[in-house]
Amino acid sequence: MAITRSFTAPFEMTDLTEELLLIPNTYGLVNQLGIFREESVTQHMISVESSAATLALIPDRVRGERNNVNKDRTREIRAFPIPHYPLDDYIAPEDIQGKRAYGSDNAETVAAVKMRKLEDIRRKHAITLETSRMVAITQGTIYAPNGTVAGNYYTDFGITRKQVAFDLSNAATNVLDKITEVTDHIQENLLDGDVATEFVALCSPEFFDDLINQAGVKEAYKFYSSTQEPLRNGLRDGRYKKFVHGDVTFYRYVGSYKDADGVTQKLVPVGEAYFLPLGTMDTFMTYYSPANKLDYVNTLGEQAYVFEFTDPKGSKIEIESESNVLNLLRRPSAVVRAVRGATV
Repeated sequence: MAITRSFTAPFEMTDLTEELLLIPNTYGLVNQLGIFREESVTQHMISVESSAATLALIPDRVRGERNNVNKDRTREIRAFPIPHYPLDDYIAPEDIQGKRAYGSDNAETVAAVKMRKLEDIRRKHAITLETSRMVAITQGTIYAPNGTVAGNYYTDFGITRKQVAFDLSNAATNVLDKITEVTDHIQENLLDGDVATEFVALCSPEFFDDLINQAGVKEAYKFYSSTQEPLRNGLRDGRYKKFVHGDVTFYRYVGSYKDADGVTQKLVPVGEAYFLPLGTMDTFMTYYSPANKLDYVNTLGEQAYVFEFTDPKGSKIEIESESNVLNLLRRPSAVVRAVRGATV
């Protein structure tokens, strides 16, 4: 244990313990589940072309009569801008001069300060990516709190979101029927030839807790042993609790973030859950565009960029960072919103 001196009255000796580092929680469930497939692009806007084919039966005709005529597919193209998220910092002599290193008697160093700043910057870009993905899932919009870009995937694609009221406080509710309604809708509206390999639900704590305590669900696990025991054991799997029921894996997502006004926002709104398919190719996409630097013009984008510039006069070190990312719901009809109450 290090000893440090006090240079202010009453000039006592104190023991200096190891640094107490308070790190905000970094949520990344969407990234862990691999819901979004990532792709790098060279421009700051992407275009999505969609074609719709009709599947119709062929009516019979009298031989010699004019044959049935097939119809070509209809096509539409939509453009979406990629938001720009910059974050800068700098290191000045006063950040180091006369400063003690964290948890040590040694003097502060440029390398240590730089490491801390880079770590904080990386974490903030990571939570911004997770938040923007969750905003796309829960709101169907592009995350741009300052309004630099705008986009609503349900409006742009002309789709009405499917919503299901689970009515979890009602003992007579058949939860399996509700789940089947959700999964049938998702599978029927993928419209890409894929078959979902798995279904997940990102749940608010309120929805998850009411689900595992619903009378019918509790009864299903009352007399039978299984790989999960919600009535006897905890359901925690790492940071998150999860519960498998009716071909769906439910995750209790307690993630939150502070908006530009410092107000805490839940990543999943209170009392709601969002059902998604896994195993599809292009239902959920993340696009990265290049940095706003001449050296990176028309190059493939990266997840995040950090640049360091040292002042020739030696007065400071500038750190510039940015991420340019769009999380796109290419098939917004594949996301189903559920509420724990009797009505949506």
